[in-house]
Amino acid sequence: MSINQFIRKKLRPRTVFDYTAELVKGGDCKSGLDIGCGSHSDLSAFRPALRTVGIDAFPMAIEMARAKNLHDDYLVADILREDSTSILERVNNGEKFDIVSLYGVIEHVPKHLGFELLRRCEQLTSKYVILETPNGFVEQGPEFGNEFQRHLSGWFIHDFEGIGYENFGTTGTKYLRDYMAGPKYNFPMCITLDEVLTLLLRINKRPKHAFNLVALKDVRGTYARHKTALRR
Repeated sequence: MSINQFIRKKLRPRTVFDYTAELVKGGDCKSGLDIGCGSHSDLSAFRPALRTVGIDAFPMAIEMARAKNLHDDYLVADILREDSTSILERVNNGEKFDIVSLYGVIEHVPKHLGFELLRRCEQLTSKYVILETPNGFVEQGPEFGNEFQRHLSGWFIHDFEGIGYENFGTTGTKYLRDYMAGPKYNFPMCITLDEVLTLLLRINKRPKHAFNLVALKDVRGTYARHKTALRR
C-alpha cells in the first residue's frame, strides 16, 4: 500500500459496513438477521463466521437474495404482523440473534410503524440493532416499478436518541448530496467537493451534517458511570 493510499484510507469516513464490522469483529456475534433483505447485505461479508438470515415480506426480494447466495437461510415474513417468537422458532431454533440489521428500510414505512418496527427488531436480538437511513426526509418514488421503494417517512437524530440509539453520520453531507446519495447540484466536481466537506465537518462524529444516519443500540443497556451514581 502506497503512502497516499494509506492516508486516504485513514481519512476515509466510516460507513455502515465499518460500524457493522466493529460489532462482528468484537467476537461475541455469531448470528445476524437482515430485515428487508434484497440484492445486497452488509452482513454477508462476515459469513461463515456469522450465520446470517435474510427476511422480507416480499417474495421477490427473497428470491434476489437467494440468487446471490447472500445468506445461510431465508424467510418470507412481515415482522410487523408476525409474532417475534414465531419468527425466531422458524429460523433460529427459538434463539435471539446477536445482530439485527435494517439497511435502508425504515424510511419505507410510515413514521408510527417505524417505531413499532424498531421495537420488534429489539425483540429479535439479544445484543445489537443497527440501521442506516437518510438524515431527514428524502423524497423517493416507486423506483424500478416497485411501489415499496417509495419513501414514506423521514428520520432524525432525536428520533433515535429518544429511544436509546447512538447516532453516526455517513455517505457524505446533506448539503451536497440528494436523491440516492447522488450530487445535489449540477456542477462539475460536486461530489469531490462533498468528499472534502465530509472530512472538514467530521460527519461520523457530527451526524447532523451527514446525508445518512447510522443508528446503533445495544439492547442490553449500559451501566451508570457517574461517580455519584447509587451503588448496591
